Amino acid sequence: FDSENQELQSKVELHQEVLVPMGAIDLHMPVKVGDYTDFYSSEQHATNVGSMFRDPKNALLPNWKHIPVGYHGRASSIVPSGVPIQRPKGQQLPKDGEPPIFGACKLLDFELEMAFVTFDGKPLGDSISTAEAEDFIFGLVLFNDWSARDIQKWEYVPLGPFLSKNFGSSISPWVVSLDALDPFRISGPKQDPEPFPYLKYQGNKTYDINLEVDIVTPGGMTQTVCKSNFKHMYWNMVQQL
Repeated sequence: FDSENQELQSKVELHQEVLVPMGAIDLHMPVKVGDYTDFYSSEQHATNVGSMFRDPKNALLPNWKHIPVGYHGRASSIVPSGVPIQRPKGQQLPKDGEPPIFGACKLLDFELEMAFVTFDGKPLGDSISTAEAEDFIFGLVLFNDWSARDIQKWEYVPLGPFLSKNFGSSISPWVVSLDALDPFRISGPKQDPEPFPYLKYQGNKTYDINLEVDIVTPGGMTQTVCKSNFKHMYWNMVQQL
């Protein structure tokens, strides 16, 4: 595939042997997922979701700006992008003061996320510092953590989301390494209050990556519904890990 390989470029019959139409390719999982942790690290997202479920004046809980909040998701329901996701069923509370009901989710939502791929770390009980965390991060993928908001609102107290979040998550089939992203490093948002010493870090630990979500109809019409950038993440990857 070298641009100077004139032999391959001039022989059309070889193109059919080495090139496969994109429509004929099945994309698979980029990694075997052994475990999966979902962090709640975007201040804007946490504020929006908190406003859905609580008084908007108290959207962020008291711990949010002190610790990277996260929970364990279901690794077995992560599927490659393009695999259909079935609308989940579960309990919902349509109106306060009335009994809950059971049925299909009526408030299915997407979450535009980046995920990083890590691997076996240190022995059990040994911590990974922010200075060495990147040695344990291979690269990043796009991730859609599908969410059933009406089910989530009813079930998340007191232990956090469960069935509303683990019925399916979509992952991109490509991993972009940290080395490839190095030119896009930038500083992240100012963290106030100052983090605990174990969460402090040196250097630029976030990335300038434009992100966008389009909804495409069966007829091919496209509507952009979200534009963002990875640089807005309040808690960065080395702090999360």
